[in-house]
Amino acid sequence: MLSPPPRGSARNWRGRLQLLVVQPTPFCNLDCSYCYLPDRDNKKVMASVTLETLARKVFAADLPARHLSVVWHAGEPLVVSTTWYEQAFATIARHCPLEIDVTHHFQTNGVLIDDRWCDFIQAHPVRIGVSIDGPGWLHDRHRRTRNGGGTHARVMKGIDRLKAHSIPFHVICVLTRESLEHPDAIVDFFSDLGCSELCFNIEEVEADHHTSSLQGLGIEPAFRSFFDRAIDRSCNTSAAMRVREIDGVLGAMRDPSFGNARGNSQNEPGRILSVAWDGSFNTYSPELLGQRHPQWGTLSLGNVLHDDLVPAADHLLFERIDCEIREGIERCRAECKYFDFCGGGAPANKLGERGHFACTETMYCRLTQKAVTDCVLSALERDLAVVDPSQRLLAAR
Repeated sequence: MLSPPPRGSARNWRGRLQLLVVQPTPFCNLDCSYCYLPDRDNKKVMASVTLETLARKVFAADLPARHLSVVWHAGEPLVVSTTWYEQAFATIARHCPLEIDVTHHFQTNGVLIDDRWCDFIQAHPVRIGVSIDGPGWLHDRHRRTRNGGGTHARVMKGIDRLKAHSIPFHVICVLTRESLEHPDAIVDFFSDLGCSELCFNIEEVEADHHTSSLQGLGIEPAFRSFFDRAIDRSCNTSAAMRVREIDGVLGAMRDPSFGNARGNSQNEPGRILSVAWDGSFNTYSPELLGQRHPQWGTLSLGNVLHDDLVPAADHLLFERIDCEIREGIERCRAECKYFDFCGGGAPANKLGERGHFACTETMYCRLTQKAVTDCVLSALERDLAVVDPSQRLLAAR
């Protein structure tokens, strides 16, 4: 076990906060089969005093970087009214210094998008992502209503409203075992959809979701085959659609710190702050919000209503979490040739799959980091041999 860091060294958080994840409500109106949220039946909404205190403390402590993303997530954010968000945005703007650029983000299941929401999005600095898993016959297997019905048709109506208002949107597509058999259908669907960016998540093991259809023998070859084909398909479409996984690998290679990575935004404290509807908060992976450690219990570092956002030097739980996460990072650095692409992994996945933070490889990293990196680099090698530069992967990005 690593010794704790020098007193106070892990708490130099000033100017480092890039992502503020706020849970307006834990409630979700759907019942997706792979959902990990532990409290999605709870219809409570964050009180105005909680948000007011959060905004005041975040900016008074000079935590944010020059550009701050505020993500309304962890539950279905659109079940809360636009009136509530009008007040919430005004609260954040009132406390935000002029030199900080704030962009609000919604990640939504899409079924509640209507003209009123589109008007709100256009009136504010908002970026929106829609969760949709591809064609209806695939999407409706897992993204279902609380009565067991499919949701694809309703999501498509919401997307149609976004397009009617000329609002750009990205999509998150969750890959399950069934998805791997249909790379052409999935990529072609999103190419025709008109999204600005396609982001692939996988069915993960974390929090209340204890198993994944991607566990087991034979998945990695199928996953690599899927991504080989998906990359080729996406790079040869006429649609102006970026793929997050391609950009992520190429971006890592362009980063000046490549070869000297120390970690990533999910395993370095202070770069992400996640706050639940009741004011409880933590840092590191947003998915840790509301989770429990098998030995330490709750992973909440405090509550914004009565605690400092930066843990005190004698905060025992933070020291335990930080020390164990750093041990995992150092083990990844020593053992894994992909370290400079991922920076030591995601604590939420390590805890969900292995039960602690000090471990190295997970299913999540084998698929989303190692397999994806290999597929992108293989595609890049193939493209570099193409005579026509316009067909090259790098030129397309």
